[in-house]
Amino acid sequence: MTAPLTKIKNAGVFKTVSGIEVNQNGTWKRIVKGEVNQNGTWKTFFVNKTTITISQNTPNIDLDNYGPVTAAAKLGDVDIIIAGDVIVYSTSPNVPAFKTGTEIDGILTIIFNDGQIIGGGGSGGNGGAPRVAGTAGGTGGIGLLVEKNIVIDNNNSGSVSHVLGGGGGGGGGGGAFHDDNFTSEDDAAGGGGGGGGQSLGAGGTRNGTQDGSTPQSSSVNGSAGQITNSGNGGAGAVVGGGDATAGAGGNGGAAGAVGSNGVAGNEESGAGGAGGAAGTAIKDNGFSTTTV
Repeated sequence: MTAPLTKIKNAGVFKTVSGIEVNQNGTWKRIVKGEVNQNGTWKTFFVNKTTITISQNTPNIDLDNYGPVTAAAKLGDVDIIIAGDVIVYSTSPNVPAFKTGTEIDGILTIIFNDGQIIGGGGSGGNGGAPRVAGTAGGTGGIGLLVEKNIVIDNNNSGSVSHVLGGGGGGGGGGGAFHDDNFTSEDDAAGGGGGGGGQSLGAGGTRNGTQDGSTPQSSSVNGSAGQITNSGNGGAGAVVGGGDATAGAGGNGGAAGAVGSNGVAGNEESGAGGAGGAAGTAIKDNGFSTTTV
């Protein structure tokens, strides 16, 4: 909903007012509503203010090019309401879930009705070859990138973590190897892939090695993280009746949490990969973030 506009005549042209300030006890304060006397009658006027509600899960919002925030809206104040149970998320740890942009002239307020902003999940690490360690999980992405001074209104629900970095990816499982002196058929097993972090972190890739006397089960890829939960690490391969059992990948981290380490194999093994770090919840770039 957009409030009625306030305009002034400047050099013969009416222009929309983007902000009005009054001096109160030596301090300039911004107002959004006031009154003017027209022919003896006081009438209310409004500075341009636009309220936009995000009512469904939405990826990769950048307010500089977010359709509902029109050019006219950017001249004044903008309130963005994230409705209850709605998640603004990222499809990649390299892209912030929500960018304030730089083009709004007035006050930008983000209001949470128990909704959330969650950065992209880190990728799961890959499983190691026999005797080789699994790779580390990836770091989660930024939740909120601040590019102008903003206000955050938690709407009296401060116990809810409204802005979170993406979960870290789980580490890959270590590979295993066993020297079989009885059959001269050595056993080799590859590690499982790590799980992807919340949200949408890619699952890690298994190492497919499964050679030896009695291959029992192959390694498994890690599963991808989802918008609302993290992915699981995949099992490592088992060869030689368990003589060479590779490590499982670690689970991906929930939003704002590190990924789990991968597991080492059982013999002549590579170590499990380290879990990835959680992403940054709010990166302010030196701008102020006022919480009310």
